[in-house]
Amino acid sequence: MRRSRLRFLVIGLALLGPESRALSEEGFARAPIRLDRGQQQAIGVTYGDVARRPVEQVIRTGARLDYDERKLAEVTLKVDGYIGDVFADYTGKAVRKGDPLFTIYSPELVTAQEEYLLARETVGRLRTSNVPEALDGARSLLRASRERLRLWDLTDQQVRALEEGRKRALYQTIQSPISGVVIEKMAFKGHRVEPGMPLYKIADLSTIWVYADVYEYELPFVGVGQEARITLPYYPAEAWTARVIYIHPAIDPKTRTAKVRFELANAGKQQLLPEMYGSVELHVPAGERLTVPASAVLDSGRRQVVFVAQGDGQLVPRDVKLGSRFADDVEVLDGLAAGERVVTSANFLVDSESKLQAAESMMGMMGAIGMGDWKMESARPMEMGGQGGAGEEKRVGDLIVGVAVAAEPATVGTNAIRVRVRDASGAAVSGAAVSFSYTMDMPGMTIEQARAEERGGGIYEASARFSMAGPWGLVVEIDRPGKPALREKFTVRVSG
Repeated sequence: MRRSRLRFLVIGLALLGPESRALSEEGFARAPIRLDRGQQQAIGVTYGDVARRPVEQVIRTGARLDYDERKLAEVTLKVDGYIGDVFADYTGKAVRKGDPLFTIYSPELVTAQEEYLLARETVGRLRTSNVPEALDGARSLLRASRERLRLWDLTDQQVRALEEGRKRALYQTIQSPISGVVIEKMAFKGHRVEPGMPLYKIADLSTIWVYADVYEYELPFVGVGQEARITLPYYPAEAWTARVIYIHPAIDPKTRTAKVRFELANAGKQQLLPEMYGSVELHVPAGERLTVPASAVLDSGRRQVVFVAQGDGQLVPRDVKLGSRFADDVEVLDGLAAGERVVTSANFLVDSESKLQAAESMMGMMGAIGMGDWKMESARPMEMGGQGGAGEEKRVGDLIVGVAVAAEPATVGTNAIRVRVRDASGAAVSGAAVSFSYTMDMPGMTIEQARAEERGGGIYEASARFSMAGPWGLVVEIDRPGKPALREKFTVRVSG
């Protein structure tokens, strides 16, 4: 009945005009209520404190490990040639800077060596020349020949060996430019190579990059230089510390995230490998804020409401303005003060009772202005075959179905529930299979079921046992031969 009166209130407010509707939304949507200790224990009301406390924003997301792009090297040649011996002969081989990778025979390198030796010999012969210009020209040619060898990647050590041996080498050894691991290899014995052809790719794994996707609403808390904790599922006992080095300047339109790059030291055993997956945990201190437990807030999208304990079981609804969320707490910008206590569980039941109290207050006001005799057809009281008991009636498919308690009001314990089934013309429907399930909409409540027996005149009856006071949802199911089953939900309010 109280639910029916609430629907009556909604229609009445529509007739009162925009000023009264605004008043209802602002002042009568919820009302203070009073619950004694037994009622609070029955529905599981708990409390939390509004307090000013130091908080931190914790960002947790997945991580993908990758190569440090600054420590990759690709080995190419600047001359044509043919590969001789291959020393770094498989992918994954660890090499140090200066280690031999392969040898190369290049006619251009052989010619350049001969030109360099000839230039050295010419300078030696012209040292005693009486023509300074000739000596200067020979020295210039020597410098150019030496520089050509260096530009073609011969090391100083190889050039010195050429000078000391005074004989050009058919094969030159190409050395690794960095220490690391061979991750790509395209060099094979006898293979002809051309300038610019990639032959090896080597990665230094002493540092690793970590990529994480951070949601756009979390980005204000992330900055370059911050430290994060990296964990991997395959090393559950270990954790690593990484540092933010880059935040991508664009958001992925599909995931609403931005790429954040971390740098992670990987010296020693080098357990961390590219393409591994892990987790990132970033703790950002946010200073001291006025907070309330997040479970205390009822958020409808347009309004955020909490119920404040005023003593002696009185709970008062209050609109609040919220700020950032921090784990299990939420920042309060306006509406609450430090030291107040708020409801943190069973809020939805408290809220339901508060709305009903507000509805009754509004109905009293409407009666005072001449609307007290207004009735709604869809929520009218229903007499069950002269046996008494008002209830709720709805059109369900091609039927008119009503639900009432045989002896009003419904109380905690066993109650007889009557279901009246009529067709569109109002005639009683017999021979149907009628059952219903019922529960209270709160965590931990089980769903009970009952099958009704036909009593005649379209009335079907079964027993329901209500374990506590409050609104109970009851779903009626009607099966008729040759027709699809019909289901509809009703509300039975149980008093203590």
